[in-house]
Amino acid sequence: MKSRIVYAPSIFFVLAMSIMLIWGSGPALAGQDDVAIDKVRLSFNAAFNEGNAKAMAQLIDSNAIWLPAGKPSIVGKDKILAHYTNVFAGARSKLELTPGDIQVCDGWAFMSGDNIRADTPKAGGTVKQVSGHYLFVLKKQPDGTWKIARDIWNETVKP
Repeated sequence: MKSRIVYAPSIFFVLAMSIMLIWGSGPALAGQDDVAIDKVRLSFNAAFNEGNAKAMAQLIDSNAIWLPAGKPSIVGKDKILAHYTNVFAGARSKLELTPGDIQVCDGWAFMSGDNIRADTPKAGGTVKQVSGHYLFVLKKQPDGTWKIARDIWNETVKP
């Protein structure tokens, strides 16, 4: 008796199309993630420059950790919010996190770049000019958005 595979062309076609869709969507999805991640950076800049700690908190993962240059770690979204509320109470700051390299891997993303900041004390005094580098580690949330899970930076105060 002779065996025949009637559905073979259909199965191979479906399999081939599935592989093309899966592999073909990788770069497109990565591009969408890059845009969403850079939007977090832009929103962080805007909220910081407005002195709006509550808007900044919307960008931060609930289990976030901040690693400020030369200072103890700040653990948890609530403590990070309190930190920025305190910073904004004492100074008007202008920050620019420049766009940098973005790498995405399994629900995590890494973004690094340069930062420039000017702090003007509200009580008067000399403006402090600061520059350095930053590293954001972002975590993809269940709803598909990205939030900052770690913020690490260094800074050099300019005379």
